Amino acid sequence: MRTKKRVVLMGTFFMATSLFASVDAEKIYDAKCAMCHIKTVPSNRADMVAPALIGIMRHVKMAYPKRDDAVDFIVDYVQNPTKEKAVCMPQKIARFGLMPSQKGNISSEELKEVAEWMYDNYPPANFMGCGSGMQKRPTFSSFDTNGDGKITPEEFAAFQNARIGNSQGQGCKCVNKRRNRSTFADFDLNGDGVITKTELLEVRAKKQQARASAGYPMRKASNAPSFESIDRNGDGKITPEEFSNRFNF
Repeated sequence: MRTKKRVVLMGTFFMATSLFASVDAEKIYDAKCAMCHIKTVPSNRADMVAPALIGIMRHVKMAYPKRDDAVDFIVDYVQNPTKEKAVCMPQKIARFGLMPSQKGNISSEELKEVAEWMYDNYPPANFMGCGSGMQKRPTFSSFDTNGDGKITPEEFAAFQNARIGNSQGQGCKCVNKRRNRSTFADFDLNGDGVITKTELLEVRAKKQQARASAGYPMRKASNAPSFESIDRNGDGKITPEEFSNRFNF
């Protein structure tokens, strides 16, 4: 009986110790990391200054499935970040820049605790990515039907029309909304196959003015994705593929 009691007491002690360590690690994260890396994706992604923790850990676990390897990577990267070590997508670095070294801001011991807490708690098991429907995101080849490595406005329009047709065949209730959604051609004012920041802002301003004049102000206009967030490769131009994926982050 005494042996059983000891086992139970020891088990309870270790569980409590682990719980307190997790709470402490989260407090450290909130104090030293969360000002940039918020835990979940906000409704207005334009306010983000760095990738969210939920997305970071998805990529970390894809590259380092084992807990010890992931923790070692996080500890090393946070102190000595380089583009070569990064596991996030290149467009994230293009948008947010390479994070600065956190040496002097967080100790190695604290960092190890935080890294273990991050691995144990993020992302949730059902998390598929920071954009809704990421698993259904169209690929480049979905647009480039002739396989010449380029997406023309005609190919883009054909893909969109086919998509709407499929939705109608499935009895989708959101077809009418999609019909009213802006197309790539609406923004490509000079018809050169790409959208510049000037074109994007000009068309948006005209649409807002037109809706306001008609008594229907644009809803959540401030939440519209920024040019920089749509221009995934940071080349100053929005391609048809980037435009199609503008709501997937």
